[in-house]
Formats: sequence, C-alpha cells, structure tokens
Amino acid sequence: MVRTLTASLLALTLIATPALATPQAEINATLRNDQSIWDGLFALALADQIRENCETIEARTFRATRFVYGVYSDARAYGFSRQEIRAFQVDDGTEAQMRARVQDYYTQHGVRIGASETYCALGLAEISAGTPAGNLMRAR
Repeated sequence: MVRTLTASLLALTLIATPALATPQAEINATLRNDQSIWDGLFALALADQIRENCETIEARTFRATRFVYGVYSDARAYGFSRQEIRAFQVDDGTEAQMRARVQDYYTQHGVRIGASETYCALGLAEISAGTPAGNLMRAR
C-alpha cells in the first residue's frame, strides 16, 4: 500500500510539475547567434526580395526548399520545437534585424528601392558568383 501511494504521489508530482521551458528570448538569441542559421535566413530573405522585385529572376524552388529544410534542421538540432522556431522567425526583433541587414547589403551593392533594374543587377551578380542567395535563384 505504501509503495502504491508513494508511486502515485511521485507520478502526480511529475505530472503537476511543469517542465522547465526555455524562454523565447533565449531561444531567439541562440538561433540569431548561430551564424549558419542567421546567414541561411539572410540568403533566403535576399533571394526572396530580389525575386519579388525583378521580373527576370525566379526561384529555384526545389533547391530553395532543400535549403529551407537545412536551416530548419540546424535550428531543430538545438532541441527547439517547430512553434519555438516559428516564433523566432516572426519575432519583431528578428524581422527588424534581418530587414536592416538586407537593406545594408542593398546599399553596399547599389540597389535602389523601386528600381527593379538594380535588383536584377544584384540578382545576376549573386547568381554568377554562386553565393548562397544566388544558388536559390535563376535568370529566366
């Protein structure tokens, strides 16, 4: 009887005690500080923006999908859930930092907002150089 009661109390304690969760801010910092993940997201954002603003460049869909899964797999290797990784992606701070990084890159490479020919020129240069972003696009 005592063993049963002890086992029941132990089971109840384990069920009632919440798991120690990692705060989202810590998850975000971990993923943002992983250079492979952050650079992968940058390549995706850059390629996507170029493709959106240049009619003669399109996505290499299969290659881009594989790339996305690779970045996701790197993030999952930390043990974070799909929801935690998604929360990192859509976090206002993450989006603002990525937007600023992409904008800095555009400035360094002569891209002007609203001037599609500058996006096309950068896209073609990225494709020719075989950069991570360039490998996600192709000229039509």
